[in-house]
Amino acid sequence: MDRPLGPLPNWTIRWIVFGVLILPALISSQVSWIGKPFAVALMAALVGSARDSRVIGTDLVTQLFGAFVPLKPERCKLKFIVQIEAENRKGIGAVDWIFFLGFNWIMDRIMQWIWPWMAGELELWVVTARDRKMLAWRGNGDAEFQANFATLTSATGAAVKRQ
Repeated sequence: MDRPLGPLPNWTIRWIVFGVLILPALISSQVSWIGKPFAVALMAALVGSARDSRVIGTDLVTQLFGAFVPLKPERCKLKFIVQIEAENRKGIGAVDWIFFLGFNWIMDRIMQWIWPWMAGELELWVVTARDRKMLAWRGNGDAEFQANFATLTSATGAAVKRQ
């Protein structure tokens, strides 16, 4: 049985956004022939990168995509998971605020909105019997966090640690 830890990336929308974003660079005569492949690669990296995590049968499988290319998936047997850790990522501190005048805070909020799988505040980690720690999910939405948390706890029956 395949149970995704969502929300999953919508690849159709990502490909459409990618096409729309690279179109001006490809059509423009102001962009050099060296700049065009760079623009395409940059947009592919920004739009085509995501994390896809699923509970498939007796495994937890999490896979990163970089520029629409699937990278090697990480697998973990559910029976070896002994603990699920729910964490809140640390926010921007006062020293950062003073040095960067709030620019870090603004960029952090933008990153959380655009790439929640990379910059989200909420994280779910699984710990195996051999103390291997694996990121199962990262995002922002409390409803998604609770749903994914419930999926992991029901699939593993592991102890829970909140940080």
